[in-house]
Amino acid sequence: MQNIEQVFLYMKDEITSVASKERQAILEEVKKLEEQADQQMKEEAKRDADLQMSQELAEISSTASAEISESHSERTKKLIEKRDEYVNNVFTQAKDKLVEFTKSADYSDFLIEKVKKAATYGLENSVMYVREADLALKDKLVAAYGKDITVQTSEDITIGGFIIENKADKLVINESLDSALEGQKDWFYKNSGLIIK
Repeated sequence: MQNIEQVFLYMKDEITSVASKERQAILEEVKKLEEQADQQMKEEAKRDADLQMSQELAEISSTASAEISESHSERTKKLIEKRDEYVNNVFTQAKDKLVEFTKSADYSDFLIEKVKKAATYGLENSVMYVREADLALKDKLVAAYGKDITVQTSEDITIGGFIIENKADKLVINESLDSALEGQKDWFYKNSGLIIK
């Protein structure tokens, strides 16, 4: 009987030991699964946070880029307006000086010398266009040209000078002060250092 009791005790101890080991293994497995689930939840939360942060950063960057671009455009627009105002002021003053020159005694000599130089091209049967005020110099201009030429007024010439047109040869000599002033604008823009980038 004692043997049976010992066997039962031994079996009970063995069952308890095995059950305890199984219980411990199950607890360790549960703990491991909990840690994995916890780690997985942390990684998913980190991925979600990283994704949300990168989306917000992209949105902030896009907004900042748009604001910078708008600010740059606005600044460029203001610079262009200021430059154009400056250039217009310079050329208004230059035009005023040219108009003053056309009222001086030197202007008629200047005009006649320019006509003599234009005559060296040998264009006959041409038309010389001048401003209304210069029609008073018509006889002197025809004499200076020395060839067959007709003198007429042109609304294209407001400051002074002349344009000679030869339709037969399809040639134009533009010695108008209006054209000379306009031509200086390109030179001025290239050489004034007022280029806006």
